[in-house]
Amino acid sequence: MSISMRDFFLIATVLSGLTTPFSALAQESYKEHKQQIETTRWAIQSERKNVVARNMELSEKEQQAFWPLYEEYRAAMRKTGDRLVKLITDYADAYKAQSLSDAQARRMVDEYLSIETDKLKVKKRYVKRFESVLPPKKLARFFQVDNKMDAFINARVARDVPLVE
Repeated sequence: MSISMRDFFLIATVLSGLTTPFSALAQESYKEHKQQIETTRWAIQSERKNVVARNMELSEKEQQAFWPLYEEYRAAMRKTGDRLVKLITDYADAYKAQSLSDAQARRMVDEYLSIETDKLKVKKRYVKRFESVLPPKKLARFFQVDNKMDAFINARVARDVPLVE
């Protein structure tokens, strides 16, 4: 079983219907868009859980152990997501003001790499925990589903955020 086009369509709908376009962030401050950003993130998380549920084919016993762990995992990943939202909104502010300095650009690169490193650390830490509640193939499936959703969301963000000038 694979993630269906329906799953991606639902996530795309959530993203396009609720996300604050970068152009809007660059015109107004993060504070003015904070509620919309948080609503979008909540909707994505909710749909993400639905996609995982549809694709995992968990037994009742697996479900009882998996879902609490999944919630912990997503909470840990949200922390890196918080940092990424801050990085994007800081970039939007600098983009708006046309004031991105070389030093700021370098700090943003370092922060982005730190976020990516921390995401990988979280995943590695949780692989060990998930493998205690899932057989190896379902463990692999979960991380495939998770990775596909991340790739889809990252592609959307990449599309919307303009290159540094």
